[in-house]
Order: sequence, then C-alpha cells, then structure tokens
Amino acid sequence: MTIAEFSSPEFRTIGLPMRNLSPYLLTNTTDLGIGGTNVMAYMIGQIWWEGGGSHTVDTTGSSSIGWYNGNGTFNNAGTSFSVGLAAVDTSSGPSGVPVNSAGTPTLGVSAVLTGGGGGVTNNAWNETVPTTGSKTIANGELVAVCMYMATRGGSDNVQVRAVSANSILNRSMPHVGIYSAGFSGQNLLTNCAIRASDGARGYFIGGQIWAGSSSQTWNNTSGTKEFANIIQLPYACKAYGAVFVAGVAAPFDLVLYSDPFGTPTSQASFSVNEKTVAGNSTASTAYMFTTGFGLTLAANTPYAISMKPTSASNMSLNYFTFGVAGHQTSVPGGDNGYAVSRNTGAFSAQNSQKDRYWLGLLVGGGDTGGGGSVGIIGA
Repeated sequence: MTIAEFSSPEFRTIGLPMRNLSPYLLTNTTDLGIGGTNVMAYMIGQIWWEGGGSHTVDTTGSSSIGWYNGNGTFNNAGTSFSVGLAAVDTSSGPSGVPVNSAGTPTLGVSAVLTGGGGGVTNNAWNETVPTTGSKTIANGELVAVCMYMATRGGSDNVQVRAVSANSILNRSMPHVGIYSAGFSGQNLLTNCAIRASDGARGYFIGGQIWAGSSSQTWNNTSGTKEFANIIQLPYACKAYGAVFVAGVAAPFDLVLYSDPFGTPTSQASFSVNEKTVAGNSTASTAYMFTTGFGLTLAANTPYAISMKPTSASNMSLNYFTFGVAGHQTSVPGGDNGYAVSRNTGAFSAQNSQKDRYWLGLLVGGGDTGGGGSVGIIGA
C-alpha cells in the first residue's frame, strides 16, 4: 500500500455532521405550517444511495420516508395527510416543483394518514411507512419528498421542519418549497431521508438531516474529561489536523487516538491556547497537529478525535442529533462516525450513536495501491 500526498497538501474535512460541501454551520430550523385543504410542503434534490445503484421504496420491508414534525395538531378525523415521493416536473409550471395537478402532487408511493389515527408525532423525527404504491429511484435521480394535506379537519396543522443555513449558501439545489394557492420557494435546506425496502438509505446531495442540536460544557475537573468523535474511513489516508466548532475560553488539547474502544493511545495532537482563537464565543477553527502530523490512518479502523480541557475553566462543544442512528451514514465518516466520551479508559458511545460533535479531521493523501479512494468526503 502506498499513501500518495496531495499537493499542498490538499486537505479534506472528515467527520463534521454535514454532507453539504461547505464550512458554514447549520444551526437553526424553521417550521413550515401545513394547515388547510390542498396545501403542501415539498423538498427536492438528487438522491444518493448508500452503495449506489437503484432501490425501491414501497409498502414492504424497511421502506420509509423520514421527516421532522414540530409542535403541530393532528387529531381531527376530517384531516387527510399524505407523506410520499413524486417525480420532479421538468416540462411545465414553475421551476423546482413536484409533478402535480393544481397543487395536488402525483405521488408514486405514499402513506395516507387520518387525523386522530396516529402516524404523526410532534417535536420528533417521523419515519413514515408507505401504505400504497411503489417507486424505484436510481442513484442521482431528482426526487420530490412531499408532505401534503388534502383536506383539513378543524384546526389541524402539521409543522414540517426544514433547516435554516447561513445566508451565504445557495439553496437552489436541494431546495424546499410550499404550495398554498400557488408555489413558493423557501430559503431553506432540505431535512428528510428515505429508506428502501432492502434497507438502503437515501439522502439528498447537499441536504441536512436534523433532529436536534445542543452543546456540551465541561472542564478538566468534570466527571467526563474528554468528548470526541469516532472516525473510521473505508480507505487509508493521512491525518494532518483537526477542525471544530466550539466555545473556546480555556486551553485544551486536540488528541487523535488509536484503539478508542480498547486502550486509547495518543497518535497525534495539538495544544490550543484559547488566546489564539478569535474571541471566546462559538467559532469554527482548524489547527494542524504539531505531533503526529501526517499520521497514516488505516482503512476500516476506528480512531477518535478528542477535545481535552487542560484547565478548570469551562469550554463548550456543539453537537448534532439524528432521529435514528442509521442517519450517521448521511455525513462524512459514515455510520462508524459518532459522538463518544470518557473519563479514563475506553471511550463509549453517546446517546445510542445518534449524536455527532462538530469535530473532525483534516486529511489528505490516499491509498494508491489497494484500490482505495483519494480525497473523498463521506463514507
């Protein structure tokens, strides 16, 4: 096996909780209130499947459509609400909308839910299992995920939650829209996922999967001394440093460990002086390792990139929460990348592998001898 260097080196960021190929932090969410007759929220983009290929979403196996519902009301039997998949209209009407008839989406596969009958949970990630239809989707195919209220009973409303991104991002693809007596694009980022009958998960390229976010505050006197992310890549590469989004008001070490679930051993590190960070508020920062620079990471081997305070003053580290642990596959590092922590000894998973810290590696180089990939973001 030969590890080739990128020129410069050409760093890639691995481990941060986003596949949106940008450094901007996605922090806020917006509820799209779907309350009325013939109203819809929809999210459009290109689907990428784990492992590529084509997969079918239908009423069998593991098929589901994942989305987040805020604090809505769904208790009137006069409400008919559908969650489904449609093709994207490429021939008529306004741009970036699902195939529809006067706002009614043409759903290839869907679940039709009745108010008061369950199936919509408030303030939670919902995995909606289709009750009718079938849709086969190729890797890279444009798809519309639709949340559609055909009829409304009483004051029912469903609060479909999308993600607000930094204003500098261009959200033309993937994108979010609503229909209420007309189509209207929203300055938001998609927040949904699909799962095929064979269990493969599909996501929008450039989208975000959100089910919660928070931050961890601690210091070197806390019961838990280190918080970290597991990094396990399917190809060999080299680690040059770390990147994080944290509230820095005290000194700390960035440490890259091997064997995190056995006997964690420091392989690379950098000691951060808080005075070198621009301000003490939450910031996105990258540092190169001063020990272990260019460490070769073995393929399919877990490592942990950790933040370890060295004083009794508090620091904080942001983290991101998925509705299901399987959605770790939507971000760089794949399903073997998730939040862990320890006091001493081995690291252990946080929140049943549903959390991921804003903490990752700067990597470069790639395996040129065993068919490995070079410079890939994601798993």
